[in-house]
Amino acid sequence: MENIDYSALSFKSLRTLKLIYELGSVTAAAIELGQNQSTVSYTLDQLRDALHDPLFVRSGRGVAATSRCHQLMPTVENLLRGFADLLQPLDFVPAEARLAVTISCNQYELQVVIPSLVKRLNRLAPHIHLTVIQSHVSGHQQLQRGQCDLLLSPVVREYEGLYKRPLFNERYVCLMSAGHPLAGQTISREDYMAAKHVEIGYEGGWKSLYLGTPELQGVNLNIVLRLPTVSNFFPTIASTDLVLTLPERLARLIGDGMRIKDPPFDSGFELNLYWNKMTHQSKADQWLREQIIHICQTIR
Repeated sequence: MENIDYSALSFKSLRTLKLIYELGSVTAAAIELGQNQSTVSYTLDQLRDALHDPLFVRSGRGVAATSRCHQLMPTVENLLRGFADLLQPLDFVPAEARLAVTISCNQYELQVVIPSLVKRLNRLAPHIHLTVIQSHVSGHQQLQRGQCDLLLSPVVREYEGLYKRPLFNERYVCLMSAGHPLAGQTISREDYMAAKHVEIGYEGGWKSLYLGTPELQGVNLNIVLRLPTVSNFFPTIASTDLVLTLPERLARLIGDGMRIKDPPFDSGFELNLYWNKMTHQSKADQWLREQIIHICQTIR
């Protein structure tokens, strides 16, 4: 029988292999794992010895997978799923569960969905530790790499091995002062173009989806204020003549005392819940997904 060092094929080592494969960089994998590059390199050397293949070769500033590594990855992913299934308890009791969960999302989901989830977990599963990270435009990759357990996002990506559940449809509206000249009338395209606008420039290159509507193509809006994110600055807008275009549920959440008006175009998005094969059969993750789905069914 061939002499194989099975001790090199641990969950941690295989996860390291998968990260290097997906990121194309030993350095980037070390950062994701919170380890020194030398530690990741040592793990890779053990895998190379065990699998009798270099697995990666230098390519520019990163590494490229060998043919053998490409062939191994489906098996590696199956093994990682197997490890995850092996560690799942037969029964899941929310009130007794002690686990850590990471959700990736952006500012909209953080303000509209996450607060209700925190309250629900505090009541039903008080020992679950929740971490929220920003997805920007790379949430699906975060999910594939195991950086998060769930992703809340309107960004549509078809990645192999990811599951998707639609949560609700959202539309864009205009938020403005109750005393704004447009607050008491239907907003025409000309009115909208002439208004003074606030633009939210989200981190990571994300642009509000309404900016892609046909009615706004080739038009330069009169942007007088640019903000880096949704913030507590918005109450100040209530005493100005500025117009903010944003998702309706968020407008109702933050626009106390302000007027919500229909823009002169139809634009919106579908918020989706994503997860991967690693957690698909997990009773804990199934329960958590059910909680998010229930919360989103009640958000109006």
